[in-house]
Amino acid sequence: MKTQAIGEQSRHLTTARATATPAHVAGQDPEFLDARGVEARFSIRRSLLYELHSGGDIQSVSLRRRGQSRGKRLFSVDSIRAFLRQQMEVGK
Repeated sequence: MKTQAIGEQSRHLTTARATATPAHVAGQDPEFLDARGVEARFSIRRSLLYELHSGGDIQSVSLRRRGQSRGKRLFSVDSIRAFLRQQMEVGK
């Protein structure tokens, strides 16, 4: 951190990059999570996550700009919880 004096005031400047705490770490209850967030919260790895999605067991949405081949896939936390509850019932 660097201090810059301007008249009688001093201003603290930093070149450190600002980062936000992910919702799954901050203790919030998000509606959607990306694959990393799902793994952190539910311990479901990316490969199983996509398998569950392709089988219709959980829901997701792909955010992608028109004309782009890549985007960001977000998974519905409610659908993951519903799937897990269903698995608990099947196991009884």
